[in-house]
Amino acid sequence: MATSETAGSEILRVAGRFLGLYEIAQNSAWDNPATAGSDPEAQELLRLMEQCGWQKGWAYCAAFCEAVWRSAYANLFAPAPLAGEIAAKLTPSVMQSFHNWGARVTQVPVPGAIYFMQMGQSGNGHCGIVVRSDGGRISTIEGNTSPDPANAALDREGDGIFRRTRTLSFAPRDQGLWLRGFLPPIPF
Repeated sequence: MATSETAGSEILRVAGRFLGLYEIAQNSAWDNPATAGSDPEAQELLRLMEQCGWQKGWAYCAAFCEAVWRSAYANLFAPAPLAGEIAAKLTPSVMQSFHNWGARVTQVPVPGAIYFMQMGQSGNGHCGIVVRSDGGRISTIEGNTSPDPANAALDREGDGIFRRTRTLSFAPRDQGLWLRGFLPPIPF
């Protein structure tokens, strides 16, 4: 049995393994420039995301979250029905994943939760993993972003996996990213 805190800790441990991977081919290959040679984490990330149905060239923030969650729950020996639900409801599409979870999505950020953001009023979005919440801000680990984005495009279509800090605001916007909710770790 795993509590939501235990699951959250494992999710963060798995996500942290991929921090600092930069794209060496847009949305299809990664490397850690701080280490020499090929990085096993980059190959593992690619394998895990492909197992989630993600394909090279696609945006990967949602596939990153799904891969992290699926790996973490496998490490915790989650029961097959829960592992199947995670595999079925998390997809390479941010907004589809958000809608798939329905009432499980809350407005409370907890460690290991997936946050969902929508781009304006479009069907596009961005997501990542919550590390912690400090008042009006959340610290995250997220894929397909930039460490210090200069514009909205680099915010959700960046060049790697980085830690970020985001404002905790659910105010809808016509343009730019806005927070829709959090999928907290699921105890079993």
